[in-house]
Amino acid sequence: MKLEDLPKKEIFSVPEGYFEKLPGIIQARVAEQQRQPESRPVLKYTFQYALPVVALIMVGIFWFNNRAGQATTESMLAEIQTEDLIAYLDDTEMSTDELLDHASLDASDVDEIENEVYGFDLDDETLDIITDEIDLNNL
Repeated sequence: MKLEDLPKKEIFSVPEGYFEKLPGIIQARVAEQQRQPESRPVLKYTFQYALPVVALIMVGIFWFNNRAGQATTESMLAEIQTEDLIAYLDDTEMSTDELLDHASLDASDVDEIENEVYGFDLDDETLDIITDEIDLNNL
């Protein structure tokens, strides 16, 4: 059997005037797509997912660096012995006045230094009693 011997049947039917209207339909769709702005899913996903993740990472790094720096400084200062600090200050040529000019001490710091140096734990009443007993004129 040859191909030419087969009967020709039209399987598909096309509405009347379809191919005449087709170029106009295609042009209308193209013009409509050109009027609409192109959607940018990459930017959408960037702002939706990546930007918050980057912000959280930056906050975490900033917080971790601040916490690590404080702990390291405090631990280093805690390791210095008082005797070593006194020896260092004795070896430097800095006077007491220069040292106090650069130090910022509050009342609690001064009380701690006095207790460390003098070792007296006297309240005001005890101090008054002692000064009354001592005759300052005979010194």
